Amino acid sequence: DRDKNAAIVQDFETLRAQVEKRGLFRAQPLFFFLHLSHILLLEALGWLTVWMWGTGWIQTLVCSVFLATAQAQAGWLQHDFGHLSVFKKSSWNHLAHKFVIGHLKGASSNWWNHRHFRHHAKPNIFIKDPDINTLHLFVLGRTQPVEYGIKKIKHMPYNRQHHYFFLVGPPLIIPVFFNIHVMQTMVSRRDWVDLAWFISFYLRFFSCYLPLYGLVGSLVLISIVRFLESHWFVWV
Repeated sequence: DRDKNAAIVQDFETLRAQVEKRGLFRAQPLFFFLHLSHILLLEALGWLTVWMWGTGWIQTLVCSVFLATAQAQAGWLQHDFGHLSVFKKSSWNHLAHKFVIGHLKGASSNWWNHRHFRHHAKPNIFIKDPDINTLHLFVLGRTQPVEYGIKKIKHMPYNRQHHYFFLVGPPLIIPVFFNIHVMQTMVSRRDWVDLAWFISFYLRFFSCYLPLYGLVGSLVLISIVRFLESHWFVWV
């Protein structure tokens, strides 16, 4: 950046030296091992619940809570791998990232990286930060929703979104908005590696739950899980 303030630069250099001296940049392997382990444990508990006690609504709800919690926790774990902040070798971080976000969550690592790095480059700047560029559902901020709604830009009455946000934000951001965007990104960029990881998630999921629920029941189950995870993600 041009016109950097030398005093501010020196302050950050001093801060960085203090943080490095205290070891706060050193990842703790045990923490990440336990983080991954408890995600796998939650996945197993979800399947064991319906395998042992049947597929009634109560058991299905319990299973959904286990799986949604695993999905949310995997979201935080993939974030750290995506930032290449766990292993010293970047290639190990990339591989772990593809496993967690691809096989455990059913998404795309390259899709996430593209969005998230832009978010860090221009945090909370409208249009430039994809994390707040959700025009198909709602508009964040104080002035844009009113401006977009009154001028009828795009397709939604954004100036009234505070009345219907609960119906479109929390329940739809992951099951609809993110899933469609992930698929479009992988196919348009011919990202066949990420697509293979993406498919591996659904192969594993349906191989586990098709024998118990059938096709329709399994689709209902994954929809409930995504619905719960979406609420968790949006409010965090």
